[in-house]
Amino acid sequence: MINKVIEIVREASSLMQRRDFTVETKGSISNNVTTIDYAVQECLKNRLSPLISGCTFIGEENCKEELLNSERCFWIVDPIDGTANFIRDMALSVISVGLIKNGTPVLGVVYNPYRDEMFYAEAGKGAFLNDEPIRVSDRIFAKSVFCTAFSLYNKNYAKPCIKIMEKAYYECEDVRRLGSAALELAYLACGRVDLFFEIRMFPWDFAAAEIIVREAGGYTGTIGSEKIAYSRPIPLICANTKENYEHLKRMVSDEIPVVPYSK
Repeated sequence: MINKVIEIVREASSLMQRRDFTVETKGSISNNVTTIDYAVQECLKNRLSPLISGCTFIGEENCKEELLNSERCFWIVDPIDGTANFIRDMALSVISVGLIKNGTPVLGVVYNPYRDEMFYAEAGKGAFLNDEPIRVSDRIFAKSVFCTAFSLYNKNYAKPCIKIMEKAYYECEDVRRLGSAALELAYLACGRVDLFFEIRMFPWDFAAAEIIVREAGGYTGTIGSEKIAYSRPIPLICANTKENYEHLKRMVSDEIPVVPYSK
């Protein structure tokens, strides 16, 4: 199954080579979608849907809330995670494909076509980059690089995020913002970065990459719940070690004791 998904993702990525696209705004002025997003998603839908009979396909660009609330088997896809980067030709965008069964990710693929880096994992089988096993780093907090963001699509949530970044900055080595959460999580899985937090992530943003982090030995979680939900937006906290995860979670919980949104 995983090899077929990788083949499909690689095929869909060829569409990202095109620069003859148009841009639309959806929701907020900062939230854009291109005709290439739609084209990649349609390609993935056409190729992934027949792999598992009765499995629903959910893409960022056509998601309906009732589908996210479903406990059925579903593919969950972000056709281009890092659309703003894609529009600006920054080569920091990925295709993200996850497979959820009974509320749990069982497969994840994140592909960066610009570097031909295919990150993937299946539950219980470890995580890989271009067929080589990957593992999170063992860096302590003081030597860690922290990836974070500031709630671009709802800037009312930015203040606590900035406070968390500031606190972490004084204790870690440095901070990065790549503009693609799935890419940042893939980098955490292979040891390039070590810490991650975003206040409001949708399932298509993290479902594929989160299983890759866990299968690479990393720690993932949220606030306000014991378990990560794949049916609604959540704050997502990830780290390379248990100690770093717990320390980062305390920082986050001090500033955001309660999730400030319901959907």
